[in-house]
Amino acid sequence: MKEELNHYQFINSQTGNVIAYLSLPIHMDEKQRNEQLENKRAELATLNKLNLNLIYWQDMDHPIH
Repeated sequence: MKEELNHYQFINSQTGNVIAYLSLPIHMDEKQRNEQLENKRAELATLNKLNLNLIYWQDMDHPIH
């Protein structure tokens, strides 16, 4: 049986470009999910030499408009 996942994309708000994707188990509680998303955001800021505030994530199934 295939595990259900929520799919997220991380976006550089300065350019509007997607810089990474992350999939997390749908059953993960909100606190765990936010920790994983924040950890990935910090990792991407470091790797891309960007200010942390320039990176945001959105649920690919429920994008921010």
